[in-house]
Amino acid sequence: MNTKALFNHFELLEDFRDIRGKKHELVNIIIMTIYGVLCGYTDFVNMADFLELNEEYFITLLNLENGIPSHDTFSRVFASLNSKELMEIFINWTKDVVKEKGLHIALDGKAIKSARDKINNGNIPYILSGFLCDIGLSIGQVKVDDKSNEITAIPELLDLIDVKGKIITIDAIGTQEDIANKIVIDKKAAYMLKVKDNQKDLKDDIKTYFDLELKKDSSDIAIAETNYEKNHGRIEKRTYYISYDTECISDKNKWKTIKAIGRIDVYREEYGKVSITKNYYILSEKFNIDRFINVTREHWNIECSLHWRLDVILNEDHSTNKKDNSIDNLAIIRKIVFNLARLDNSMGNLTLKKKLTRYAFDFQNIENLIFNVIPSI
Repeated sequence: MNTKALFNHFELLEDFRDIRGKKHELVNIIIMTIYGVLCGYTDFVNMADFLELNEEYFITLLNLENGIPSHDTFSRVFASLNSKELMEIFINWTKDVVKEKGLHIALDGKAIKSARDKINNGNIPYILSGFLCDIGLSIGQVKVDDKSNEITAIPELLDLIDVKGKIITIDAIGTQEDIANKIVIDKKAAYMLKVKDNQKDLKDDIKTYFDLELKKDSSDIAIAETNYEKNHGRIEKRTYYISYDTECISDKNKWKTIKAIGRIDVYREEYGKVSITKNYYILSEKFNIDRFINVTREHWNIECSLHWRLDVILNEDHSTNKKDNSIDNLAIIRKIVFNLARLDNSMGNLTLKKKLTRYAFDFQNIENLIFNVIPSI
């Protein structure tokens, strides 16, 4: 069996261990960790126990000469692996799989709550991820520095992943002059960015424009409505507005890349209570209103399709490994597992949770995924 089929990229990963004491190949440790995560294990103690219970299977599969590594070996390896190198390898592997597909990249951050460092001021690790919304794959991440926030991590992630020609969406924290300029001028991409009170002057400019022009029934504004959506007693309707008139922007030198502005009114009625929320956007290109609708709605796929599944199905919030580079490296492994399962069409249209049940029930499903399904894509 060609166990290198998926992992030829990982052969480039530097193995820090002294060859004189090395008993297990790095690629085999990575494969066994992927098996462990696929089967629902979030810490190395229980993962190593699971592997030992299936020792004969893994010895045969990977030609192991020294049995199953101890949990200390797993912990030491993932704490010491260069997370930036592993991230670059993950990105290159994903690019090989995705090729040129996908146009919309959403960036968003997520906490790993159980890995809180109780000694170092109780900081909760925060990972900023990139998600190819129209394909449904994770494409990269950076760990947010404990003394910083997403604003400083966003440019780093933009430099890591290939965003040229894509549309970038970020929540309001990413609506910063330097980030907008980097996306358009440096990275040759486009953006749709939400505007909130962290850019109060910009928000006020856009709000005033729509308030005044809609009263005039201005022909400069394109308008579209979605149908009512009934779900568990809730009725929701969205009205979208977009305009290419950017003369309302008072600081044009600061926001020189803005080519269009938008507003989304969200009407909700739930158990007799009505609320209307107005959200404002800046766009770097004169997108039509259909594209505006699709991209802004797709942005939430990073929450629903990636972050929710990482937490609820892959138990990321229960991961307690936090020593050195373990947080970054295990977050990458979970995203590899997410992508692997997402790409597995051998079981039909099963949910991720049902796929994981079948992986744990019969390892042949994992073998088929790693050594047949993925190499054939």
